[in-house]
Amino acid sequence: MDNSVVKNAVIKHGDCSVHKIPEGRQEVHEKYGLWICRYGRDGSSLPQKPPSEPRYFEFYCISHLINGRGWYWVPGKPLEVFEEGKAVMVTPRFIHCYSGHNSNYVEDTICFTGIIADCLFKTGILKNGIMEMGKARRLLPIIETVSDPSRNSQIQGNIELQNLLVALYFENKKGKGKGKYPYLDNLLEKIKKSRDKWWTVSEMAEFCNLSEAQFRRVFYASTGNSPKDYIDRLKIMQAAETLSNSDGSVANIANNFGYSDPFHFSRRFKQITGLSPERYRQEMMR
Repeated sequence: MDNSVVKNAVIKHGDCSVHKIPEGRQEVHEKYGLWICRYGRDGSSLPQKPPSEPRYFEFYCISHLINGRGWYWVPGKPLEVFEEGKAVMVTPRFIHCYSGHNSNYVEDTICFTGIIADCLFKTGILKNGIMEMGKARRLLPIIETVSDPSRNSQIQGNIELQNLLVALYFENKKGKGKGKYPYLDNLLEKIKKSRDKWWTVSEMAEFCNLSEAQFRRVFYASTGNSPKDYIDRLKIMQAAETLSNSDGSVANIANNFGYSDPFHFSRRFKQITGLSPERYRQEMMR
């Protein structure tokens, strides 16, 4: 039998506290796939000496430090001290601890769970650690919305939370890479405009002033695709848009996007979209 002690939604397993998912999930949360299960504004806790008692949550949590200084600890890594305007993101079952650093830790916080949150985590949008959030209290509008238990307010709160999480992901990703590889964005724009050109890795690496090996790593980290796969998929997506908006022949459209063999174009088009070019056009024109 489990000898854990349940108290105030916290289960203690030896030296680690487990914060359980609370009760109160509504039908709308099940159907939507996302539930903001806890929230708070202006929450204040006394400073603690790091590391205090390790813990993990059974839910996702974002804590925005609105006043004071904080520290963040995970096993096996150096302690991180952070200032107000930063936020801590924690995913389920991730052992961690954070608190005030020589001052009260004053926070706005939202805890959430559901399959949509799991998908955001799997795609890398939700990551454990400290992120930049700014001093504007961006969680407050969501908290105000979900404090109303009505179905429409819960749906609206979920949408607002999703939008914020995605915005924070791109803001922090852009901030970390800003100025590091200044030619990559220019290259991507040039690739999008040169529809009939097949760029080689050598040409792209030279454009970005990187070695081919380094370019492949940087490109994948930025796009999630290899250079060849990115160009191939981009051309097919652009060709699909052209097919749905024109009556040009498949062969001519293929040629306009650099495919000299229309049969190869059709095979690749079906691999990526699941439909032949002709069938895709028919489906889009219904």
